[in-house]
Amino acid sequence: MKLFRAAFLIITFCIMACGVHAQKRNAIWCFGDSALIDFNLPGTPLVGESSVVSRGSCVSIADTNGILQFYAGTRAGLSGNTTLVFNSADTIMDNGDSIVGEGWYQELAIIPNPSSPNLFYLFSCGVTGSSQTGLYYSIIDITGNGGLGSVLQKNIQL
Repeated sequence: MKLFRAAFLIITFCIMACGVHAQKRNAIWCFGDSALIDFNLPGTPLVGESSVVSRGSCVSIADTNGILQFYAGTRAGLSGNTTLVFNSADTIMDNGDSIVGEGWYQELAIIPNPSSPNLFYLFSCGVTGSSQTGLYYSIIDITGNGGLGSVLQKNIQL
Protein backbone atom coordinates (compact mmCIF):
# COMPACT_ATOMS: atom_id res chain seq x y z
CA MET A 1 0.00 0.00 0.00
CA LYS A 2 2.88 2.35 0.83
CA LEU A 3 4.48 1.58 -2.51
CA PHE A 4 1.22 2.42 -4.32
CA ARG A 5 0.87 5.70 -2.40
CA ALA A 6 4.50 6.66 -3.11
CA ALA A 7 4.11 5.86 -6.82
CA PHE A 8 0.87 7.84 -6.95
CA LEU A 9 2.52 10.88 -5.34
CA ILE A 10 5.54 10.71 -7.64
CA ILE A 11 3.33 10.49 -10.75
CA THR A 12 1.11 13.32 -9.48
CA PHE A 13 4.08 15.63 -8.82
CA CYS A 14 5.59 14.81 -12.22
CA ILE A 15 2.35 15.73 -13.94
CA MET A 16 2.11 18.96 -11.95
CA ALA A 17 5.70 19.87 -12.84
CA CYS A 18 5.07 19.52 -16.57
CA GLY A 19 3.98 22.65 -18.34
CA VAL A 20 0.33 22.61 -19.26
CA HIS A 21 -0.75 24.68 -22.24
CA ALA A 22 -4.38 25.59 -22.75
CA GLN A 23 -6.00 26.35 -26.05
CA LYS A 24 -5.57 30.01 -26.85
CA ARG A 25 -9.01 30.72 -28.31
CA ASN A 26 -9.35 33.83 -26.09
CA ALA A 27 -5.77 35.07 -26.45
CA ILE A 28 -6.68 38.17 -28.48
CA TRP A 29 -9.35 40.67 -27.50
CA CYS A 30 -10.76 43.25 -29.94
CA PHE A 31 -13.06 45.79 -28.31
CA GLY A 32 -14.04 49.42 -27.71
CA ASP A 33 -12.76 52.15 -29.99
CA SER A 34 -10.34 50.09 -32.13
CA ALA A 35 -8.52 48.48 -29.18
CA LEU A 36 -6.72 45.13 -29.35
CA ILE A 37 -4.89 43.26 -26.60
CA ASP A 38 -2.82 40.16 -27.36
CA PHE A 39 -2.35 37.87 -24.33
CA ASN A 40 -0.21 35.26 -26.11
CA LEU A 41 2.93 36.16 -24.13
CA PRO A 42 2.34 35.43 -20.43
CA GLY A 43 2.84 38.48 -18.24
CA THR A 44 3.45 40.88 -21.13
CA PRO A 45 0.27 41.57 -23.11
CA LEU A 46 0.74 43.46 -26.36
CA VAL A 47 -1.48 46.39 -27.28
CA GLY A 48 -2.58 47.00 -30.86
CA GLU A 49 -5.42 48.30 -33.01
CA SER A 50 -8.47 46.67 -34.54
CA SER A 51 -11.21 47.90 -36.85
CA VAL A 52 -14.03 47.46 -34.35
CA VAL A 53 -15.60 50.68 -33.09
CA SER A 54 -18.15 49.77 -30.46
CA ARG A 55 -19.40 50.89 -27.10
CA GLY A 56 -21.48 47.72 -26.90
CA SER A 57 -20.92 44.09 -27.74
CA CYS A 58 -17.62 42.86 -29.11
CA VAL A 59 -16.36 39.33 -29.62
CA SER A 60 -13.21 37.77 -31.05
CA ILE A 61 -11.78 34.30 -31.51
CA ALA A 62 -8.31 32.94 -32.19
CA ASP A 63 -7.21 29.50 -33.27
CA THR A 64 -5.70 27.05 -30.77
CA ASN A 65 -2.27 28.64 -31.36
CA GLY A 66 -3.50 32.14 -30.46
CA ILE A 67 -3.66 33.52 -34.00
CA LEU A 68 -6.63 35.83 -34.54
CA GLN A 69 -9.29 34.30 -36.81
CA PHE A 70 -11.96 37.01 -36.84
CA TYR A 71 -13.87 39.40 -34.62
CA ALA A 72 -17.14 41.32 -34.56
CA GLY A 73 -18.62 44.39 -32.94
CA THR A 74 -21.91 46.22 -32.87
CA ARG A 75 -21.79 49.64 -34.44
CA ALA A 76 -24.45 52.29 -33.76
CA GLY A 77 -25.28 54.76 -36.51
CA LEU A 78 -27.85 57.15 -37.86
CA SER A 79 -29.50 54.40 -39.89
CA GLY A 80 -29.74 52.07 -36.90
CA ASN A 81 -27.47 49.55 -35.29
CA THR A 82 -25.71 46.68 -36.96
CA THR A 83 -23.00 44.16 -36.21
CA LEU A 84 -19.99 43.95 -38.48
CA VAL A 85 -17.67 40.93 -38.79
CA PHE A 86 -13.99 41.64 -39.44
CA ASN A 87 -11.35 39.23 -40.70
CA SER A 88 -7.78 38.90 -39.43
CA ALA A 89 -6.69 41.60 -41.91
CA ASP A 90 -8.98 44.11 -40.11
CA THR A 91 -11.36 44.51 -43.04
CA ILE A 92 -15.05 43.66 -43.12
CA MET A 93 -15.38 39.97 -43.89
CA ASP A 94 -17.08 38.97 -47.13
CA ASN A 95 -20.86 39.26 -46.44
CA GLY A 96 -19.96 40.36 -42.89
CA ASP A 97 -22.21 43.42 -42.71
CA SER A 98 -25.81 43.84 -41.53
CA ILE A 99 -25.66 41.17 -38.82
CA VAL A 100 -28.41 41.61 -36.22
CA GLY A 101 -27.20 43.56 -33.18
CA GLU A 102 -28.18 46.63 -31.22
CA GLY A 103 -25.20 47.77 -29.18
CA TRP A 104 -26.18 46.15 -25.89
CA TYR A 105 -23.51 44.43 -23.85
CA GLN A 106 -22.96 40.68 -24.08
CA GLU A 107 -25.22 40.12 -27.08
CA LEU A 108 -22.59 38.38 -29.24
CA ALA A 109 -20.93 34.97 -28.92
CA ILE A 110 -18.71 32.92 -31.24
CA ILE A 111 -18.91 29.14 -30.99
CA PRO A 112 -16.73 26.78 -33.09
CA ASN A 113 -18.62 24.10 -35.00
CA PRO A 114 -17.54 20.84 -33.34
CA SER A 115 -17.83 18.84 -36.56
CA SER A 116 -15.86 21.23 -38.79
CA PRO A 117 -12.77 23.21 -37.72
CA ASN A 118 -13.39 25.80 -40.46
CA LEU A 119 -16.94 26.73 -39.47
CA PHE A 120 -18.06 28.99 -36.64
CA TYR A 121 -21.41 30.19 -35.36
CA LEU A 122 -21.85 33.86 -34.48
CA PHE A 123 -24.83 34.25 -32.16
CA SER A 124 -26.43 37.69 -31.87
CA CYS A 125 -29.52 39.21 -30.28
CA GLY A 126 -32.07 41.80 -31.20
CA VAL A 127 -33.35 42.96 -27.82
CA THR A 128 -35.37 46.15 -28.16
CA GLY A 129 -38.31 47.39 -30.18
CA SER A 130 -36.82 46.76 -33.62
CA SER A 131 -38.32 44.34 -36.10
CA GLN A 132 -35.48 41.90 -35.44
CA THR A 133 -35.98 40.90 -31.81
CA GLY A 134 -34.85 37.49 -30.66
CA LEU A 135 -31.83 35.22 -30.98
CA TYR A 136 -30.07 34.84 -34.34
CA TYR A 137 -27.05 33.01 -35.66
CA SER A 138 -24.76 33.37 -38.63
CA ILE A 139 -22.42 30.74 -40.10
CA ILE A 140 -18.84 31.77 -40.83
CA ASP A 141 -16.29 29.81 -42.88
CA ILE A 142 -12.77 31.01 -42.12
CA THR A 143 -11.37 29.38 -45.27
CA GLY A 144 -13.66 31.38 -47.57
CA ASN A 145 -12.51 34.38 -49.62
CA GLY A 146 -8.93 33.14 -50.01
CA GLY A 147 -8.47 32.41 -46.30
CA LEU A 148 -9.84 35.73 -45.03
CA GLY A 149 -13.21 34.17 -44.22
CA SER A 150 -16.75 34.75 -45.34
CA VAL A 151 -20.18 34.74 -43.78
CA LEU A 152 -22.03 31.89 -45.51
CA GLN A 153 -25.46 32.52 -43.98
CA LYS A 154 -26.53 35.33 -41.70
CA ASN A 155 -29.36 36.37 -39.43
CA ILE A 156 -31.02 32.96 -39.12
CA GLN A 157 -33.57 33.29 -36.36
CA LEU A 158 -33.79 30.60 -33.70
